[in-house]
Amino acid sequence: MANTLPGQETYLLSRDRAETERLNKQHQFLIDLLGYQYIHPSIPKNQLTSIADLGTGNGIWLKEIARTLPSSIPPLHLQGFDISAAQFPPQPQFHGPGKTWILLSVHDILKKWPAEHRGRYDFVHIRLLTAALKTESYKVALKNVRELLKPNGYIQWEEVDITTFHTDKTPQIPAIAKMSQSVRHAMIKMGMSPFAPQRVYEELCSSEFRNIHRQTYTTKGKEYLHDAAQEWVVGVIRALVVPSMVITGEAMYEAHAKSQAEVLVAEFEEHCKHALPLINFTVVVAQL
Repeated sequence: MANTLPGQETYLLSRDRAETERLNKQHQFLIDLLGYQYIHPSIPKNQLTSIADLGTGNGIWLKEIARTLPSSIPPLHLQGFDISAAQFPPQPQFHGPGKTWILLSVHDILKKWPAEHRGRYDFVHIRLLTAALKTESYKVALKNVRELLKPNGYIQWEEVDITTFHTDKTPQIPAIAKMSQSVRHAMIKMGMSPFAPQRVYEELCSSEFRNIHRQTYTTKGKEYLHDAAQEWVVGVIRALVVPSMVITGEAMYEAHAKSQAEVLVAEFEEHCKHALPLINFTVVVAQL
């Protein structure tokens, strides 16, 4: 689950089939929450010829980009990078919709990019690296993103924070406080930031990027997203709270943590019969 040994990656989540299925469902929910087609409206889509997706997982975001962006001559170059190939499809180079090639490669965002990728991309997309970056690593990650971008290129970075477990009913139930506390303490213990959206924004503001703006998309007032939001939070509880409890010592082993998490899931689902999960998903956009 989580790994903090010297020279090895920091990552709170697993990379098994269940996690891949959760990420696929998460993708559709977040797109419904955003209300636009994958790329923020402030970014001129008709000027994009080369796109990189960092932390790409199984490449689902790139597949949707290939389907929704207009075809161009020469064709779009779509490249996904991830620190692990565990969730890549069997063939990491494949045709997306419209016969656009999608290429997936293993690379650590905290490492220098090979020469063939530097200055190649009009647009770099990053989503939900909260569980993969230490607090001091955001600066390094953005430095490396700058290397990927062409002059005037864009970055779009999307994150949530530990308010993920809250609902629109107050006071919050004890299960929510327990989940938030477990994840916050685990992240701090691992040197990670529980408030990634703010961290991304601050680092961009202190960097060489310009035209920086952020926008938070919330489920507040969107009852039509109730079931999808609840399912998403339950998935996060099972994926994130379980390793957090092991890290903080609240559970001695994974099976014990899973049993505790299922109790929290049951309490959360009961609470949500009369409450809307409040998910705040922040998008930060900037230009080089």
